[in-house]
Amino acid sequence: WFNKKPEKEAPTPVGRDAFEESSFYGGTGILDPRSSTWLFIHSWAQQRLEKTRARNDSANADIIQTSVMRGEIKVLKELMSLPAPKPGRGLLEDED
Repeated sequence: WFNKKPEKEAPTPVGRDAFEESSFYGGTGILDPRSSTWLFIHSWAQQRLEKTRARNDSANADIIQTSVMRGEIKVLKELMSLPAPKPGRGLLEDED
């Protein structure tokens, strides 16, 4: 048992379906919304979303800064929805 190699850890997909193939780590897995890691990430994203929304509401931002903040808001909301993704177009898919 001293020479036994450790087994490969199961990866966590971040796609639309928790059971779809993931190229990340080359396998499949499930994102557990009850894990302490996910709760930490979700809490961080929620705080960052609130701060970004407050900055976006500022009258000092020009159109480029506003566009960047809107993009950040979209990504944070998408991150927070990962345990229960909704069908539709992905973040990196082109608009038709």
